[in-house]
Amino acid sequence: MPDRWAITNVHVVEVATGRLRRDSSVVIDGPDIADVVGPPPPASVPALDGGAGYLAPGLIDGHVHFFFDGGDSPGLRYMEADDAERIRVARHNARVGLEAGITTMRDCGAPAALIFDLRRDVEAGLVPGPHILCCGQPLTRPAGHCHFLGGEVATPEEVRRTIERQLREGADFVKVMASGGGLTPGTYPDHAELSLELLRAATEVAHAQGVQITAHCHATEGIRRLIEAGVDMIEHVGFVGPAGYRYEEEVAVRLRDRGVVVSPTVYGGLRTARLYRRQGRFDNPNDVAALERYEGRLVNTRHFHRLGLKILGGSDCGGSADTPFDVLVDELLAYTEAGLSSAEALRTVTSEAAALMDLRRVGAIRPGYRADLVLVSGNPLEDLNALRRPLKVFKAGRLVHEREALRPPPRRPRAP
Repeated sequence: MPDRWAITNVHVVEVATGRLRRDSSVVIDGPDIADVVGPPPPASVPALDGGAGYLAPGLIDGHVHFFFDGGDSPGLRYMEADDAERIRVARHNARVGLEAGITTMRDCGAPAALIFDLRRDVEAGLVPGPHILCCGQPLTRPAGHCHFLGGEVATPEEVRRTIERQLREGADFVKVMASGGGLTPGTYPDHAELSLELLRAATEVAHAQGVQITAHCHATEGIRRLIEAGVDMIEHVGFVGPAGYRYEEEVAVRLRDRGVVVSPTVYGGLRTARLYRRQGRFDNPNDVAALERYEGRLVNTRHFHRLGLKILGGSDCGGSADTPFDVLVDELLAYTEAGLSSAEALRTVTSEAAALMDLRRVGAIRPGYRADLVLVSGNPLEDLNALRRPLKVFKAGRLVHEREALRPPPRRPRAP
């Protein structure tokens, strides 16, 4: 396409208001949206006819792991692989996500050098993929959750050095592992695994460097420490202790009152629980009440929504078992089961996701915003399933994926 062109004959999904702007055209200039206009379509620029489809902002997945395969045992497969195989997995995941209409993804834990290389290759157009945000190696205790990614720390000085090094190398935010995880044998998801001193050190360094800090955490005690440390976000928010899973209202209220963003990663947890029930085994034998914890994410999210917490949509694809890179719509459907409307759920991966992650000019179809767009055949404000298998995906003003039309079967020759 030329630098300036238009997508015409579309119904624009205005995610902030939950309304449609019908029979519209979106004018694109380079990587950005220049204008959104009603009929008639602009006559002065080349046009792509949207076929009366629905044009929505490109989706934002706030929690992914490019270098894990999302299969039946992601951690084990990662550790068995060499770097060439890990890169192959990451490139495959990036392409699958982009083709699913996810134009921005935030990687929440990876081998630092490889994720920075992947982002450079995607930005250079060498491999297809979304815009990538990444933290590099998450900080963990020695032998802690995801220690095999290389981010082990034991002192405040090690915390500071690791964060500053990764930010120099290209990290966009900081991630800490505040409890064990189901992915890592030898850790305890019900235990708080970083001290308040280390969490405060990480938060202070991140904020001094002007970046956000998020934390993996299942343990209720770890959640309490993270609130005290002043982190910006918490992933999973599992509410599990030595006696098992139990949602705690008092802790959830404190999260809300402190303005901590939660990313509950519901669907990945539900898929992992289904897989474990089917196979009768767990990746981490130290995982107390694993099934209850995974399935409790839906319960937690009902409470988060009721209390008015800020929810960031994220699938945990790759890192959760049986969770590939095209399931973000299922995460949104889980949110509607937890009480969110379709419009509210959609905002957790578009306009509100961008605001919560401090992304500028992303997540809505407005003049001056980046032209990350998905064209779908139905109205996602009425049925989120319309976002599955988009007709076209645009990234920074370029058509990067187009679904092949179904071809009619060949005609059989008539019998003589």
